[in-house]
Amino acid sequence: MAGWKEILLDVLKLTDEVKRLNQQTEKLSERTIAIDKRVVRLETLVEVVKSQPSNLAIT
Repeated sequence: MAGWKEILLDVLKLTDEVKRLNQQTEKLSERTIAIDKRVVRLETLVEVVKSQPSNLAIT
């Protein structure tokens, strides 16, 4: 059975790992939001172009 020192070290290591993973998750969330904003702008642009009369058909 592990002693209290080993248990404390394991808890500290796990805490550090959770903090690191949380930071990575926050970065991924920010990137996802930025990508979503870009997609919305592209969708808006496509809708505007589709609503304008043109010789070219977009399907």
